[in-house]
Amino acid sequence: MLSAQEEHRITCPRCGRSVPAMVYCIYCGARLRRPSAPPAFPPAAPRAPPRITPKAPPRAPSRVPTPVTAPPAAPAPTLAPTGVAAEVRDLMSRISVYQDRRAALLDLFQSGGVSERVFVKLYTEYSGKLNEMLNRRVSKLEELRAQLGERSKRLEELRFSLEELEARHKVGEIDAVTFEERSRGLKAEVTRLESEMKGLKANIEHLERVFADKSPREILNLEMKIKSFHESLEKFISEGRLSRESAEKIRPDIEEALTFLDSIIGKRKERERQLREQLEALHARYRVSEISIEEYERKKREIQEEIDRIWGVP
Repeated sequence: MLSAQEEHRITCPRCGRSVPAMVYCIYCGARLRRPSAPPAFPPAAPRAPPRITPKAPPRAPSRVPTPVTAPPAAPAPTLAPTGVAAEVRDLMSRISVYQDRRAALLDLFQSGGVSERVFVKLYTEYSGKLNEMLNRRVSKLEELRAQLGERSKRLEELRFSLEELEARHKVGEIDAVTFEERSRGLKAEVTRLESEMKGLKANIEHLERVFADKSPREILNLEMKIKSFHESLEKFISEGRLSRESAEKIRPDIEEALTFLDSIIGKRKERERQLREQLEALHARYRVSEISIEEYERKKREIQEEIDRIWGVP
């Protein structure tokens, strides 16, 4: 006997009963419609057992390769402000390079790493190039300042013309079309001049900052190196390491370098001197019991922090 799933049944069009899909109805005998092929019910496929993924054996810790020590990279050049011309940027960079080379040469001589003859030759070469570039810097500053003055004067004239044009338009002397046409040309020239002046100011500011790539502390260290050499000149002469002739040849240049560096950080040095005096007075007040240890330590810390800020120490 067929199961209910296997026996295909249809509805009799006359009696409406559900009957087996045959030619005639088993209840009323009415002819049934031609039965369509019974749908096939494929046997359900046996369920596959759950797939068990084998656990991978624990991996041994990978061996970290020993890093290769690379030689120290050269310090990246300080980026110049936007608008600074390549010529100005290159000039200031070369000035800084030759300042460093000259100071390094002084250190090398003091340590006995170079003979007098080579030292004098290199010092003369470095100082000559440095002085040449410093003179170029002064000339470039004068040139750019003159250009800035000319453009500033022209800008004032244009702004006056725009104000005058607007007044003539408001009182009806010129119509809107003429006013718009003339003012457009004047405004375009104003915009161009303002852009040029911005670039000129950026170049002037960069030229004025001779040691833009150095912190105040680095400039002070550079000055101390040159000053140490200057104070040791007589000693080098007496020891026979440097002839009197060579010493007198380079002395003016060294003194000029010290004067130049002092013009840059002189105010900072003076402020530090004043603060050091305050520290000394503070210590004396504490020694005579005028102030407590707590007040002494607090004020001492405040003064030292200000000294650090003078030289750019965070």
